[in-house]
Amino acid sequence: MITEQDIQQATMFIDGVDIYTVGALVKDFKVSATAIANTAYQGMDSTNFNVLSTVRGMRVITVTLFYKGTTKRELALKKAKIDNALGAGKVELYMPDGFYYSAYLTSAGEESVLGVEGQDVIAVCTYTLEGIRHDELETLTITSGQHFECKSLIPLTDVRLTCKATANWSSLTIGTVTITNVHTNDTLVVDGINKRILQNGAPCAGNMSFVHFPQLVPGDNSITCVETLTVEYYPTY
Repeated sequence: MITEQDIQQATMFIDGVDIYTVGALVKDFKVSATAIANTAYQGMDSTNFNVLSTVRGMRVITVTLFYKGTTKRELALKKAKIDNALGAGKVELYMPDGFYYSAYLTSAGEESVLGVEGQDVIAVCTYTLEGIRHDELETLTITSGQHFECKSLIPLTDVRLTCKATANWSSLTIGTVTITNVHTNDTLVVDGINKRILQNGAPCAGNMSFVHFPQLVPGDNSITCVETLTVEYYPTY
């Protein structure tokens, strides 16, 4: 008999929806280490080398689900719901390990069916995804020059910065971005998570300049801006 504790230890959420409401539970799952690709240079006959670049990729998430029903048709419909939910592009998973994963589906395997049609039938299916492990969105408010801690453990973390101007500014710098012609009560968003820069909800490409979006490092951080900022990021591990 499946107990409430069993369900809590074996459930998974897809974009906030518990798969148990669809009639599925996690049989087992595995998450790989983060893929890392380094480019190194060693000079001719050199006894040393330099790492020129490091690219951090995603984790491979392998999760096996099982479904229970009375007919193969019932199981097929349950699996179709999960397939559609996982195959919706970028999805947010909450796994039994207590972490969130921003992920996308790479493979939905064929199901294996056991049991007697019309009585108890169980289907097992393995899905493969790639994604990034993180916690819930962290939100804090900082003033000019204030230092704050980033909980992420990876070298660089994308961040969203929001500012409501309290004065008119011919130019206003928010981290690595400078926006011109800012008026009192304008809401400015430098969104390094979704890669967009907004002024009062609209793109402001014509009156801003930047080289790259701001990012946070593990531990101590500060962001350049004379106005108060709302800082949002996903602690990532």
